[in-house]
Amino acid sequence: MALVSEQGELYCFGGVTLLELLRFYAELYVRLGKELKSLQNCLYMDEGKRQNLKPGEVVNPTFQTDWNGLVIPTLNYAKRSFEEIKLVVTAIHAGELLMAAERQSLTAADVRALHENMDRELSTHFFVGIAEGRKEAFCESRKGWEDIAQKFPRSIDDIEEMNKCLALCRYSAAVFHSLLVVEHGLVELGRILGVTDPKEGWDASCRKLEIIIEAGYKANTTSLDFNFLDQLNVCAQAMKLAWRNKVNHATGKIIVMSGGFAPHVAEDIIGVTRGFMRRLTEGLK
Repeated sequence: MALVSEQGELYCFGGVTLLELLRFYAELYVRLGKELKSLQNCLYMDEGKRQNLKPGEVVNPTFQTDWNGLVIPTLNYAKRSFEEIKLVVTAIHAGELLMAAERQSLTAADVRALHENMDRELSTHFFVGIAEGRKEAFCESRKGWEDIAQKFPRSIDDIEEMNKCLALCRYSAAVFHSLLVVEHGLVELGRILGVTDPKEGWDASCRKLEIIIEAGYKANTTSLDFNFLDQLNVCAQAMKLAWRNKVNHATGKIIVMSGGFAPHVAEDIIGVTRGFMRRLTEGLK
């Protein structure tokens, strides 16, 4: 799961330089709720026993509240958890109750108020769920791309953004970043091929590849195998025609030139991107 502000500040969705999403685990909230409810019931039962004491009667030690073994550790755990998941006000509240617990003056009503405060503060956040099948793409966004990232370190940011956008169902953004990943490879290839165009990237490298292939293998003066270049040319030209020319960017914003990309299409494009970049990685060793 992932957390973004209720005001819509861009912790997620689409840009190239997004802040890392805060991670939210639903099971932690469930566990905290159970712990606080259990503690509340324990204190309530103890308070009931004390209220029902007859004159001169003392509470059976077996039923006394375990402040050091139960109450204080539970509140410490709750406070740390609230801090971890950025429930700031509730964490402060838990700290105040800890001081009351150390004085053994904590009541069941205090714990109930803490639980209610957690629910209240939780309602101020907006939560976006990530499907289980996409969790790895978001949490381990370089996985499966390590060799490419090592060969083309400038592609790392776009590899991560590509996979995170896919996990968040921002398919056009994922395709945009996948094409930038390819462009990092083509820029490096263009330098090896002797591209002189001042604007490096897709167009310059693709034009150079076409010229080399049209001239034939006997005219190849590069340090790279002609068959390898022929394979790259076929793939690059196909990607350029099918996808790259449908995506452009103006004033820093992604513009899809002919409609959006369906989920399976985005996944296919990312798969082709990885295959192309791996072939490029191997061929440029």
